[in-house]
Amino acid sequence: MRADIEAMHVARSIFRAATPILKIVGMGGRLWKRGVAKGSRIGPWREAYYNVLDEKAWKHREACLYLVGGSDEIIRYVGISRNRLADRWRISPAYDALTMRPLPDKQLFHSQCWKHLESETRQMPQITYEVRAITGTDLVSFLEALTHPISAFATLKDDGESVVAAVERWLCNRSSPELVSWNVAMTGR
Repeated sequence: MRADIEAMHVARSIFRAATPILKIVGMGGRLWKRGVAKGSRIGPWREAYYNVLDEKAWKHREACLYLVGGSDEIIRYVGISRNRLADRWRISPAYDALTMRPLPDKQLFHSQCWKHLESETRQMPQITYEVRAITGTDLVSFLEALTHPISAFATLKDDGESVVAAVERWLCNRSSPELVSWNVAMTGR
């Protein structure tokens, strides 16, 4: 089996084993900005229409691997959080993009994924996304059950952060248009 197809199968298996955390069903509404220092992450951004599927897992404090999958079954992004997913997929204070007055509602945001989410939802308004996470502990159990060379990362079982980082790197090294195409920083694209 080709390496990129093999990696895609592994990524989809991890995605299925992971806990569904967030469901993003569209983007639109008013433009908003983040109230952070100057730079590319301030915006303006579109609002996301989303549901928190598992608040407890979203805020659970343990290193985790997270994946963003589309309703077309393509895994677009893989990342890690050293503490909790809510630190990476955060609810940020929002400001009107024109006036910079605070808005009444905070907004969901992820610095690396947002521009890709906006672009794809403009091109394919019907697409939805799900963010799923698997803790280092659960990822070790998942890997131990595999008969694939990636299972060797399970030997890092005493260090959940290292396991999630190793699997993230392995997937990013095998990126393709069908797998982790949004991981620009990790893949060098």
